[in-house]
Amino acid sequence: MKLGYYPGCCMESTGQAFGKSTEKVLEALGVSLEEINDWNCCGSTPAHQADHLLSLALSARNLVQASEQGLDKITAPCAACYNHLKAAEVEFESHADEINEVLEKPHKGDVSVYNLLEVLIELVGMDKVKERVSNPLKGLKVAPFYGCLLTRPAKVTNFDHPTNPQSMDNLLEVLGADVVQWGAKTDCCGAGYSLTGTEIVLKHCGNILEEAKGVGADVIAVACPLCQLNLDTRQSEVEKELGRKLNMPVVYITELLGLSLGLPKSELALGKRLVSSKPILKKRKVI
Repeated sequence: MKLGYYPGCCMESTGQAFGKSTEKVLEALGVSLEEINDWNCCGSTPAHQADHLLSLALSARNLVQASEQGLDKITAPCAACYNHLKAAEVEFESHADEINEVLEKPHKGDVSVYNLLEVLIELVGMDKVKERVSNPLKGLKVAPFYGCLLTRPAKVTNFDHPTNPQSMDNLLEVLGADVVQWGAKTDCCGAGYSLTGTEIVLKHCGNILEEAKGVGADVIAVACPLCQLNLDTRQSEVEKELGRKLNMPVVYITELLGLSLGLPKSELALGKRLVSSKPILKKRKVI
């Protein structure tokens, strides 16, 4: 299966481990990724706050680039990128003329955007994933964290339940993990305030990390590089405010998937974390 690939800015900077593990697991599952030529930034938080139409056009340009390569399906693993590109896909249906007026080359509305979980569940299929599992994650207690951008707003993403999604839960169960139930799975980590509102970020991250610890999770699994970065790098500051250690590893779902498929851990960039997952993965005999 060939699939267009929009890496976005994070995959080439702070989210390199996500990018690397995504490419490796999809390759192992028979998906050939073709990177979109001359892709541009999705605009992240600033663009849609500055000008909604221009932000849609910014993301729509990537869809035009994909279409010119003959790609009708693309994946954007970063949840923020996915959300922006999906918004361009959906809003083009009712704002085609306005968006095309901004674009140098017109968009035809012929490209569909998928997040990584959709690729694994809908395009690859759970049965195929299950067939390939050779190293089940038995005994590893995982708290699946979706964050706020994979399932909301529902009218844009049209993916899973907006506040109680189950797709990552189901995938983790197929991988053999013990999925813990918790109420923070779709909370916002505060990534949009990373530079301008540190106190907001610490409050959000603290609530998420504390709840994961409270329900007995060994690790938090994420599908967003912004969530991973925030929950990992802010953890020491949260611990200082709480006055106790949390030691909660935050891993990408693709890393857990890669381990369950028997991929070498050297291919999954597991060590590139402030809070290492290796001790608990060794304890649970996953690595």
